[in-house]
Amino acid sequence: MATYKNLITQSMYDKQLDSRKGTLLHLCDDVIQQEVKEVMISFYILMEQGKATLEDLDLRCEELIKEEFGERCNFDVDDAVQKLEKLGIVARDTIGRYYCMGLKRANEIIGTTTEELVLKAKQGVTPS
Repeated sequence: MATYKNLITQSMYDKQLDSRKGTLLHLCDDVIQQEVKEVMISFYILMEQGKATLEDLDLRCEELIKEEFGERCNFDVDDAVQKLEKLGIVARDTIGRYYCMGLKRANEIIGTTTEELVLKAKQGVTPS
C-alpha cells in the first residue's frame, strides 16, 4: 500500500510540473480505471463462482487479489455490484444471492462502447 501511495504521490508531483489541469485529469483517469477494475473483478468472480452473497463476493475478490498480486486490500464490492446492477448484467435471486449474465449476453446488454466507436471511426468503418 505504501508503494502504491508513493507512486500516486510521485505521479501527481510530475503532473503538477505540467499544470494543475493535467494533474486533475490524470487523477480522474486513475479513479475511473480503479472503478473499472473493481467492476471487472466482481463480474469475473461471479462468472467463475456462480451465485454469491455480497459478503462472499467481497471475500472472494479480496482473495483473488491476494493470490494474484500478493497484496491485501479492502475491496469495495458494494460499489462494484451497484454499478453492475445499473448496467443490468448482475441481478439477485429470490434469497438475495448475486449472479451475473453470461458473457455474451452481458456484452449484448452493454452494447457498443464509446471506445469501440472511436476505434471503428479511426479505421474508417461507419457504425451500423
